[in-house]
Amino acid sequence: MPPVPPAHRPRRPTERPEPRTTSPAADGAVAAAAWARVAALAGSEVVAAAPARWGFTNRTWLATLADGRRVAVQLLAGREVARRRLRVGARLAERLAAAGVPTAPLLGGDADAAAPFALHAFVAGRNGAEALAADAGAVRLARLMGGLAPRLAAVDTRGLRLPSTWADPARLAGAARRWLERAGPRLDGATSRALRAAVAGVEPLFAGRRPVFAHGDFAPVNVLLAPVPGRRAETAAALLDLEFARPADPLLDVAWWGWIVRFHHPSRWPVAWPAFLAAAGGPDASAAFADRVRTLQLLRLLELLDRAGRRAADTWAARLAVTARW
Repeated sequence: MPPVPPAHRPRRPTERPEPRTTSPAADGAVAAAAWARVAALAGSEVVAAAPARWGFTNRTWLATLADGRRVAVQLLAGREVARRRLRVGARLAERLAAAGVPTAPLLGGDADAAAPFALHAFVAGRNGAEALAADAGAVRLARLMGGLAPRLAAVDTRGLRLPSTWADPARLAGAARRWLERAGPRLDGATSRALRAAVAGVEPLFAGRRPVFAHGDFAPVNVLLAPVPGRRAETAAALLDLEFARPADPLLDVAWWGWIVRFHHPSRWPVAWPAFLAAAGGPDASAAFADRVRTLQLLRLLELLDRAGRRAADTWAARLAVTARW
């Protein structure tokens, strides 16, 4: 996470409020009423805010309160996502903590606001994607996030009422057939054939495998890194953006992390992927492992295409076409 600009530093109680060089209401997506709601939930006026440099599906603002505290205000992509995040957030955070996975504490939120949002305690750190600037950083990040994967899989999902489509191979195959039918006009012939083969292989590939907790968007951009005191090393300060959490095959988070790095950071993938797999429990050279990873990547992309709005759909279709040719 970037350092706070001087005009946005928390003031001491004896100082006068600083000028708002970036107004919390400056973003057209954020109404003044929403910021008033943030202040009510936080128990202190918002005196300044600036957008975080990270955030794709959800945009995040880092806000300074009149009492000197800082909070993260995340604008959520739709009311359904917001309701699920707020309903599950507190209980899920407790279970993640019990499994050794740190998160940013949820302070509240409003799914019915003009711009639905979640309010989180501020967690200092830099975004994990920044570590991918060089091979050495990519390997360190891969080992750190690979080590988180088994902890995530150990999280207890009972009573959380998470989406269950990915927990059952037959149900997943049925959903994927519907996604593929709706996506048809956007896909070229080679991509359609690859997807039909992937869908046909879901039940034989995944039958009998016990579902576990999955983050659902396990990616470098969704972890904050903080220095380890007294050492030249970093640790995971917080895992972010859990609105896609679900029970799924144990390889879903592994497969998605691999896709994100290979697609968006291809020069780092050759060194990062083996390091990630080793930290996640050891590399698996079997054909079944490779087939499962590929199938999960294609189906997750197909699901995202199915959920995408008109503007984003062509982007996801293009990503599917590239991935189908790997």
